[in-house]
Amino acid sequence: MTAGSGSYWLGPDDGEAMWVLGGLYTWKALGAQTGGEYSLCEVRGPAGFAAPLHSHDRENEGFFVASGEVTLILGDEDTRLLEGGFGFAPAGVAHTFRLDSPDARLLLLITPGAKGHEGMFAEMGEPATDHVLPAPPDGPPDFAGLGAIAAKHGTTILGPPPSAGS
Repeated sequence: MTAGSGSYWLGPDDGEAMWVLGGLYTWKALGAQTGGEYSLCEVRGPAGFAAPLHSHDRENEGFFVASGEVTLILGDEDTRLLEGGFGFAPAGVAHTFRLDSPDARLLLLITPGAKGHEGMFAEMGEPATDHVLPAPPDGPPDFAGLGAIAAKHGTTILGPPPSAGS
């Protein structure tokens, strides 16, 4: 799991994992490991799992579909991406994603890598006890509470997650 001189590698189920809003977020690279240059997080969840529409004050975010199908919304446009597809949201642009297939794996590349996203996900979620999807949430999230957490970390929640078919 580690290499020398600050370099390292991880297996498919390695990395700091957390359950956030019904999805499994696994950090493959934390800002502290990259000198603050970037963070890399893998997102998995059931088909239909989606993040609220939001924007970031500081961070740029790249979206790489490692497997499955994902809908990506950037500003006023949306597109369905297949394995190998990529999208980019610069700081200040409204964006979100929805996992459209149960095998979807989405990589989030966040720059600069810092405590913003990492701290926000940690506060919104909980450490995963294993690298498996969490039990489905009992109901919809508390968007007011999520908005307050997000704001502390430089993110503005602009609306609900996109539903299937939207």
